[in-house]
Order: sequence, then structure tokens, then C-alpha cells
Amino acid sequence: MTGNMSKKFWVFIVLTFVVIGGLVYYVGANPPGAAEIAKVENAKIEIPETKFSFGDIPFKGGLARHSFKIKNIGTSEITIGNLTTSCMCTKAYFQNGQEKSPEMVMGTRSAWTGKLAAGQEGEVVAIFDPAYHGPQGVGPISRVVSFETNDPAHSAVELIFDGNVVR
Repeated sequence: MTGNMSKKFWVFIVLTFVVIGGLVYYVGANPPGAAEIAKVENAKIEIPETKFSFGDIPFKGGLARHSFKIKNIGTSEITIGNLTTSCMCTKAYFQNGQEKSPEMVMGTRSAWTGKLAAGQEGEVVAIFDPAYHGPQGVGPISRVVSFETNDPAHSAVELIFDGNVVR
């Protein structure tokens, strides 16, 4: 009977670890949902530049950064959310005079939202790591930073940058 109790005990321990491990995996793989952004009639975002070319980007030159300026030209507050990138080699964040979002990457699901008051300016900063893909990443690149707004005319925004990673 002692052998049978010992076997049951170890089965219980193993099953407990499997269940706990499964819960940890599930929670890590399913972060909180995306932000829900309701459209507002007088929210109007202006983005003077939606495309940028870095030209040559040295493979060992460190991170390449570009700031895409944005402005609220409406009378209602602009809400920005669901900021993400098209590749893990790229991070992006939103910044205005008062706040800076967390850095977001491809696959990020976050309830975070940023705000721009009427007349306020901000920026979405794209950060590209030319060494992320290793030596096989040398050559032309094109990446997208995307986000949503409450401006009915610009509910989904894509900011594109390109370049050529060189050794």
C-alpha cells in the first residue's frame, strides 16, 4: 500500500505542475485584449509624412530611429491605440508632451491608449534594429508601424519606412 500511495503522490505532483505550467503558458500567450476605440466626429488627425526612407543603414551601426509627427487638427481629443509593428526587428512608441507609451512590437495586444488634445502635436517613433535578423538580414527592408485612432477618416493608420541594410 505504501508503494501505491507513493505512486499516487507523484502522479498528483506531476499533474499539478502540468496544470500550473499550462495556465502560465495560456496567460503569457493571451495578454489582455486590444483597445477599443470609438470614432468621434470632430476628431481629426494630421500626419504630414506617412513614408520615410533611411537609405543605407549600417548593419553594425546601432538602432535606426525616425519620428513621424502627428497633430490633432480637430476640436475633439484624438485617441491612439493598438500600436504595433510588422516585424519583431521594429519597435514603436507614441509620445506627446506629457506621456510616452510602452514600446510596442509585432503581435502586441494592449489596452493602452494615448491622447492628443485639440491642437496638440505628438509623434510615433519607429526604432529599427538592423542586426536583429543577423547577417542574412542584409539588403532592402520595408516595415510598417500601424495604429488606430478615433478619427473616422483615419481610423487605421500605417506609417511605412524602408532602407537598405549594408555591411
